[in-house]
Parts: sequence; structure tokens; C-alpha cells
Amino acid sequence: MMRKRCLTRSSLLKWMQPIGAVLLVGCLNSSGGYVDDPGSNRDARDLSLESHLDFSVVDSGILDLAQQGDRDGGVRDGGTRSDAAPAPTDPFDPASCLDPALSSAQALTVLGMSTRSKLADATLYRRTRTCTGMSPPTCGAWSSPVPHTQDLLTYSGGVTTAYKNFAFPTHLILFSQAGTPKWTIRHETDYRHDATANNRGVGFSFGSDPMVNTYPVIYVWDFAPAPNRYDDLQGLLGEKAQLHAAEHCARVVFTSGITTEIAALYTY
Repeated sequence: MMRKRCLTRSSLLKWMQPIGAVLLVGCLNSSGGYVDDPGSNRDARDLSLESHLDFSVVDSGILDLAQQGDRDGGVRDGGTRSDAAPAPTDPFDPASCLDPALSSAQALTVLGMSTRSKLADATLYRRTRTCTGMSPPTCGAWSSPVPHTQDLLTYSGGVTTAYKNFAFPTHLILFSQAGTPKWTIRHETDYRHDATANNRGVGFSFGSDPMVNTYPVIYVWDFAPAPNRYDDLQGLLGEKAQLHAAEHCARVVFTSGITTEIAALYTY
């Protein structure tokens, strides 16, 4: 059986010297006196803090620090400190943006004297799953997220229709309408065509968290249409959109039933 014993200050310092660390060690004997190097006359009253520290060794002479941890919350690894893990960046993970929602008053402060501010860019991502019923417990696992693409109608005449596939880089816009702040998510091409057309994005109004849009239509501008094709396009992204917008991040999720989600994470 291994026996635990106190280490004197001089022997501990000698052991710790190769790693460049210095520790204070205190042990009290049965009469309340301080057990230190031979010749030491320090008063045990001055070492009350140290007496609570239980740095000890077993017969093998190896310092047992496993249960002490890093007292400032970090992790020791070769003398370096490892900070807490960064927040997740998965747009489908609510933990990627947990800060409290921005209030309308705070939003107006962000805008200042401007009527519009493009806060961040993000690409929409999509994931799907197969369900045998009408509730999540009947569903399988989600697929790996992929950048969202969508076929948009570029021509409709009689019995002839034509579609064109588009990717979805987007902007998160904060704007003021008659002194009331609002949010909109706009396709990059449509914003580039007319940055002032706030009503052409997927709009959200303050008042709930998350904010909800029950008909999330987004507009896309085609700068290179085929002959006799539309340049002003639109697409429905889902049955419902929900936006949580905080001081430094925002997360939007578009849902179609329980089988499809389209999401984006904006950081600013």
C-alpha cells in the first residue's frame, strides 16, 4: 500500500526546479507546529493558507497534482494555459448564438444616425431527414449540412417554363422604417442590385424572440439572364422562418415541416 507523506519546502523546490515552477507547501504536525526545513522558525499562524493546500507525494516520490487542477480555470499542459472552448459555429445549433435578444432600443443605438446597416454575411445551409410520421420521434438522423441551392423560375409562358439554379449568399440588414427598427435577410445579388429595397428581403419585426416570418420569400437578381428570361426572381425558402438576433450574433432557421431545415449564422 502506498503511503502519503508531506514534502518539505526545500525538497519540493528541488523537485520542481527542472520545470521552473515554485509552490508553497505547508504541513502541520500533531501539535500545530509547522514542519519545514531544518532550522526554520516560521510561525504556523502565518501559514494558514498554505496549510489548506494538500500537495503530497507517494512513496514513488512523484508529485500528485492530478486532483489540484489549474486554480485559475485553465488547463495545464507543458506550462501553457488552454482557454475555454470557443462557441460552436454550426448554424443548426442554438448554442452558436445564445446571447440575449437585441431590443428595439438597442437596435436604434446600433444604427445611430444611419437608416440602414449591413451587419454580416452568411451562406444558407440545408439539412434534411426522413420521417415515417408527423412528429420528430418518428424521424431518422439529419443529413450532413450542405450549402443551400434552389431552382428559381426564370420564364413562364403558356405551357413553357424554365428554371435556373442559384446558391444563397445572404446579408443580414438592420434598418429603420419611420423610426422603427426591423431586420431583413437579403440575397447578395438583390442587395447589390438595390441596397435600399428593404421590403425585398425576408423581413422580421421586433416583439418576440425568436422573431417569426410565416411566408419567407427571398428575392434574387439575375445579372446574366438567358435571352427572354426574367432577371428579377424570387423563391420561397420554407413554411416558416425564425430569427434570433443578439448584440453580436444572429441565427435564422427556415423550416419545411419536420424534414427540412435551412439555416445561417451571422456574427458581427
